[in-house]
Amino acid sequence: MKKQLLLQLAAFKRWLKRVAPPIFTLLKAFNQRREQLWTSPLGYVWRNSHLGHAFSVAAFRLTQGRLTSASTSHLMFDGSLRLHKYRQASWIADMARRRWPNAIDVVSMQCTLALKAGELSKAFVLLERCLSASDYRAVDRVLFRTGSRPRDLHQSEEVFRWLSHRGDLDFNRRSYALVAEAYLMLRLKKLARVQELIEALEGMAEHLRSSEETTCCPQSNRQNLGKLYVSISSAQYHLALLQEDMPLLARCWQRLADFSRAIDRDQINADALFRMSSNLGRGLALGFMLDPRQYGKVRSDALTLLNAWTTASAAGLTPSRRVRGRTPQENHLLFLEALRDSCEQLHQAGGSVTLQACRDWARLLNHSSERSLTDSIASLVRRQLVEPEP
Repeated sequence: MKKQLLLQLAAFKRWLKRVAPPIFTLLKAFNQRREQLWTSPLGYVWRNSHLGHAFSVAAFRLTQGRLTSASTSHLMFDGSLRLHKYRQASWIADMARRRWPNAIDVVSMQCTLALKAGELSKAFVLLERCLSASDYRAVDRVLFRTGSRPRDLHQSEEVFRWLSHRGDLDFNRRSYALVAEAYLMLRLKKLARVQELIEALEGMAEHLRSSEETTCCPQSNRQNLGKLYVSISSAQYHLALLQEDMPLLARCWQRLADFSRAIDRDQINADALFRMSSNLGRGLALGFMLDPRQYGKVRSDALTLLNAWTTASAAGLTPSRRVRGRTPQENHLLFLEALRDSCEQLHQAGGSVTLQACRDWARLLNHSSERSLTDSIASLVRRQLVEPEP
């Protein structure tokens, strides 16, 4: 009996050796195909829908992550954050840490959670590990997603300063760290730091203005030099309004006016051009806040440029195209049309403009979360409209 069992066991082992390799090959191919589908544009849309995300998380929970990978778990983590399911994101990160404790995907998740919780000592250690592995996901999330920043504004300031001084970060990310800090200063009102930021951003703006690649950069979205140039100029004009620095405000308008004329629409990345369109429109409208006694027909010039920019957007020269299944959240064309109409209303009204019309226009110009700046903008534009153009 024992001998017969041993013979059967030996036969089963031989059979297993024959069938195991093709089974494992099939499973490997299945997982590779699943990963490809998961990271495809269709997969992006599916996993970021409420139904798709719920299905993926349920499967992850049921299998305890056995049929997934560290990179896929990070995609689910990112999806939870996009849907503002922060407790679920924390659970995914914890489960992934138990399965892949040393994976950089897990380090990135832990870093994002530490930044959001304001645990900066832990976050900076984890950021060091991410940067040493050239993984910038946690950096990008804290730079571009306000929901992943510390609630304490002073802690956010510390994070942005830390990032802006990192030599192992590229020029674009260091610049965006300064831009994020600039908008933060509108709320903190640290005037000494505001002046330092103005000087730092001024140097970067001049560098980009003199670069031939800025007006024709083919890079996408956050790596696009033209979009960065517009973002820096937008942050600068908000700081200029806070400081009541009219020469800086005029420089911002002139730079963006020149940029709008010089853009090579055949070469520049179309999606990045579309995404920068609202901020560029705001920059062109700055001419209404400049004194016509000093800057001549600046309002007429601003309106002409804004009309041309809005027409180009409407004609599809800056289309809302999908990038890996993604589309920008803002409706830039509707915003540009509203801004143009508001500018035309101010231009026609001149010195007889109403305070309400100025406030409506100011709300369009104020791209920050500091609402007191809206009143300052409204007062300034009303004061300038009293002076007729030559």
